[in-house]
Amino acid sequence: MLEGEENYLLDKARQEGMSAVEAEARRLGRSLPPPLDLASPVARRLRPMLEMYRLLTGFDEENPNAIFHHSVELYGPPCPKCHKPLRTVKAKFCAACGFGQAAMTSDPQPLVERKPALFE
Repeated sequence: MLEGEENYLLDKARQEGMSAVEAEARRLGRSLPPPLDLASPVARRLRPMLEMYRLLTGFDEENPNAIFHHSVELYGPPCPKCHKPLRTVKAKFCAACGFGQAAMTSDPQPLVERKPALFE
């Protein structure tokens, strides 16, 4: 999953092109590997974003749509009990372990609003 700063770098690469990727590689002290061989016209157009993703994660993703779904901001905070993402910021309980489900009937607010101290 990508954090806010990483998403910012992906957007920057998408907007500014390979110069943003090269600048980030220099900042990290890394060299860029040979470019990906991309078949899709959309992937070729979004090559800088895919190359930034590869620089940040080490994974050779060729599908730009997959990257758009890797933002931790889409899934909500980690569960206080099992630490898996709550799936949405409006989750009423953790789908993985059930934390918060018992109190859901008495208070229908999202878990983050019901127990804010657990998420600080």
